[in-house]
Amino acid sequence: MSELPENTIESNIAVVLTDIIGSTKFVQKNGAIVAAQWFGVHDRAVMNFIARHNGRLVDASDGHLMYFASVSDAIAFAFDYKKFLRIKKFPFKSRIGIHWDKMLIVKSPEHIVRSGGKRINLEGIGKNIAARTMSICEENQILMSHSAYIQYKSRTTSNRFIPKDSKIAFVGLYSFKGVAKPERVYAAGILESHIQPPASSEKAKRLGGKKKVKVRLRNKKIREILWWFFIKFFWVNLVYIILLSWNFLSNRDAKVLWGVDLYILRIFEFLDYIYRFIEKVILN
Repeated sequence: MSELPENTIESNIAVVLTDIIGSTKFVQKNGAIVAAQWFGVHDRAVMNFIARHNGRLVDASDGHLMYFASVSDAIAFAFDYKKFLRIKKFPFKSRIGIHWDKMLIVKSPEHIVRSGGKRINLEGIGKNIAARTMSICEENQILMSHSAYIQYKSRTTSNRFIPKDSKIAFVGLYSFKGVAKPERVYAAGILESHIQPPASSEKAKRLGGKKKVKVRLRNKKIREILWWFFIKFFWVNLVYIILLSWNFLSNRDAKVLWGVDLYILRIFEFLDYIYRFIEKVILN
């Protein structure tokens, strides 16, 4: 194995990529001045969160490329970042992908930095995996690769910036463009809706996994439980009302008598016809 150049070190790090969803449309809709103001607030917050969690910025444009010494710090950054966008009611959302890998950290020569170049660069396939993971992320999700998940689960200390009620779930197996092996992807979030399997993207195809990730009732938040009961109550009552109204809605004479002849209700006549036809065939 050849020796590394003096300006290069090899290290296991958590590579993190973020991306603003629909940034081009946002600029076109609101104009460059308004967009620049929002992006300025956004970028300053990102830098503050990177510093809070002991990270290092590598590159920035519509999104940010950074790295952290641990996956725990990377996840803590992600939760702080997503919470900030939500609380401050930003007019745009973002994607985020986390991957743990051995990377080359390359320090740029001083003349490159003086001319506006990046101070450091990251080299390695890990950057591609982080990018592909980020590409399928939904607006309220935090996605991570299998190696990032394993590294996080093997941690020996907790991180006070990661919510205690946060959840992490396996969301599927994906084939990433430019990456030889399929990647197991995991999602982190607070609500059940945050850890649902993301759809395929142009550079990441879903190969398998559960269509829906379910959280046990005791692990749901109060608003999730209330919504669950509301949905159940709605469908039970709808079926009950339909059963009570069946004779009326399927009886043409009754509807004429009461002056009800809405086209949408004729579906019940059709269903009643199908029911009687099947009954006749079976009995005969």
